Amino acid sequence: METVTNETGKRISQIQSLRGLPDPTVPPETLRAWLDDEAALQIDVREAHEFENERIAGAFLVSMSHFDVATFPHVPGLKTVLVCEHGARSLAMVERLLDAGFTGIYALAGGLAAWRAAGFEVDE
Repeated sequence: METVTNETGKRISQIQSLRGLPDPTVPPETLRAWLDDEAALQIDVREAHEFENERIAGAFLVSMSHFDVATFPHVPGLKTVLVCEHGARSLAMVERLLDAGFTGIYALAGGLAAWRAAGFEVDE
């Protein structure tokens, strides 16, 4: 688990320094607030079998293995938050979407594991 956290932290730093952007991750509490305010679209980038086991209510599945920037969902006026188990896959997807010109794209810091650790519910 420590390795995932360190690698994710390195990736965040690389994205920030290369793009001059703020941190592309949001903590679970921020995502919860955005969802409560209906200000965010959440995309789960895990595989279908992971998504079927548990997910944050209202999430849409766009698995990393089926990613296509041309068909990636975007809703004008909403922030888009990508979710995976620990944050590494969603952060990689954020980078690819930023490269393609997307804005308002974030990764859930620490992923679904952090969401659960913060005490928020998941659908099973």
